[in-house]
Amino acid sequence: MILPDFGASITLSAYLIYELVKKVSRREVFQLIDFYFLGLLITVISNISLIYSFISGTFLLSYNYAAPDFFPLASLILAISNQLFVVGYTMKLGFSLPKLKLPLKVSNNFILITFTAGLIFSIKGFWMNVALPGAFQSLISLAPLVAIFVLSRFAGKLNYSFLFRRAVALAIFSSFNALLFSYLRVEILLPFIVLILGFYLGANSLKPFFTISFVPIAIAIAFFFSIFELLGSYRENISTGFARLGQLNELYYSQNAVNEDPEYKLSAFDRSSNLAQLSAAVDLVDNYGPYQGEASAPLLVAFIPRFLWPEKPKIALGVWYALELGVAIEVDDWFNNSVNMTIPGQLYLDFGWIGLIIGSIFTGILLQLLWKATDFYSPTFNLLGTFYGVYLLFSAFTGIGADLQIFVTFIAVYLILLVISLVKP
Repeated sequence: MILPDFGASITLSAYLIYELVKKVSRREVFQLIDFYFLGLLITVISNISLIYSFISGTFLLSYNYAAPDFFPLASLILAISNQLFVVGYTMKLGFSLPKLKLPLKVSNNFILITFTAGLIFSIKGFWMNVALPGAFQSLISLAPLVAIFVLSRFAGKLNYSFLFRRAVALAIFSSFNALLFSYLRVEILLPFIVLILGFYLGANSLKPFFTISFVPIAIAIAFFFSIFELLGSYRENISTGFARLGQLNELYYSQNAVNEDPEYKLSAFDRSSNLAQLSAAVDLVDNYGPYQGEASAPLLVAFIPRFLWPEKPKIALGVWYALELGVAIEVDDWFNNSVNMTIPGQLYLDFGWIGLIIGSIFTGILLQLLWKATDFYSPTFNLLGTFYGVYLLFSAFTGIGADLQIFVTFIAVYLILLVISLVKP
């Protein structure tokens, strides 16, 4: 292992492992940043694997836009950005955002309503054919995940097996709905991630995860990884609904289902890497200099409602980035590819080192403010705070977002819930 290539990634992974082990050993309550660390550790280990693949001559050709010569610098940018993120997140501030409050009494009726609502929205693909505008669609998508989280959290806290069974049932329904209707593969796995997060926060122990009760979850996760490449290869050309199952079954047993060349395959582990995207951003800056805000400019109009500006252009930073890298073409009035810049990548691409430093600290500050606004560990069950907290938790675990555009959604969802909090009877 050549340290100039691996150094920053190894240092960052060691730091993350230390922080997580310290948290678990002390049985301290996990905060938003801890779940971010857990997801980031997976990403960094995947980055190390990607570097090794390149050095050993088995570089994945699916990452044809990567700039391997800049892997060391990209790794350093990721490490520095995340250290500055921690600085912002732990900074003592003299102000805070209004808290999201809707306290509820937990009862049998509440459990029944939670399960029923979660079930209805877990199978929304069968009855909901209209996509709502931006943040409202996010709220609809959050509903089953919040129901799963609430039931699993109370199951872990109270050791009630019937609550756990209901949470597992909702996770299965929600995952199955995503398998039939979703374009994004991660939506198939998200229900089980949320279930595990909720149960751990309730139990505050890892021991229950090694019991027979978690066998169905392990099977579901294994199934997800077994079809990950297949879904990625054909998701643009297969149907939705039950017809998709038949097509996937045929493709699975077809010898031509996926390219046999392993250099073109991307497993779920490979996909969690962000080094290719970061190195490509470094390459662009090396060739053209910082973009001086061009990548982030569309966000200036993001908060203008579409009903006030019907002709407002789509904000798709990932598509813009794919076009800059030359890996997207126009197909049927849109484009066939999207590449996530990552938040550090976008900050560096737009504003260089100064932008990376200031933007990373500000990112940490903003997430600190949003997380504290949830009042997530309130002794009284807080529906709105839990709702938003779950959103932040799984977003943090999966890397916060593909780029800075995620903060538009974060703020929009927060404002909607805040209005509900203020006008509740």
